Amino acid sequence: MNIHQLAPDEPLSPELVLVFPPELRAQALARLGPPVWPRPRPQAVDVPAAVVDEPYRPPVSVLLVARVGQLALIFIVVTILVLAMSIVANAMR
Repeated sequence: MNIHQLAPDEPLSPELVLVFPPELRAQALARLGPPVWPRPRPQAVDVPAAVVDEPYRPPVSVLLVARVGQLALIFIVVTILVLAMSIVANAMR
């Protein structure tokens, strides 16, 4: 392969340039010219968030009811699991 066999507008891949002998590699690199970097995409503009005077705080009674509900649900699930395991254990005896 010869550097003169390539068309002037043919792009040269790095792999092709690497297989050239050193003198042809220098000629090919001289033909490439400066690198062209892609332009960065425009960035979105940040819109300031709405100003909130005070964050919402639920009343203590709502928090208490939610927590008691969670604990009751855990108690019910664990009780059902223990009863199911005891039924299986009695059946295996």
